[in-house]
Amino acid sequence: MAPLRQSSLRVLAPASLAVFAVAFLIVVIASLSGGGDSSSSQSARPVLSDAQRRQAERTRARRAARKRQQRERRQAAARGFYVVKQGDTLGSIASKTGVSLATLQQLNPTLDPQGLVTGQRVKLPGSAGATGATGATGATGSTGTTGATAPG
Repeated sequence: MAPLRQSSLRVLAPASLAVFAVAFLIVVIASLSGGGDSSSSQSARPVLSDAQRRQAERTRARRAARKRQQRERRQAAARGFYVVKQGDTLGSIASKTGVSLATLQQLNPTLDPQGLVTGQRVKLPGSAGATGATGATGATGSTGTTGATAPG
């Protein structure tokens, strides 16, 4: 009797797999065909009056405007700063950003050029046109005591 039981289990496993596959296909096809029928999808939604629809649209517009303002504030805060990366020196930041060393030191008087920390924000001039006016004159630094001319 053991051989009969073992052979029935060998048939049962593929049969259950086939049943599962058919059930899965039925669910997938039903979900795909349900999205195309506009009458059934509208009956699932609550019916809104014109005033409710207008209110919902105003709410969506306010949320979108709020998100846009938050994004613009974040971008504005990010502009005008350089985030220090590992291995950066004040001289390398000056060359990467095109801002003279003297300008960087003027904008960041409390910044220790020898103590830059990864993730630290270094203030840059607000407009891109203001960076080209200083040229190479800031390469020696404004005070000469900051150690900014140390090798990078």
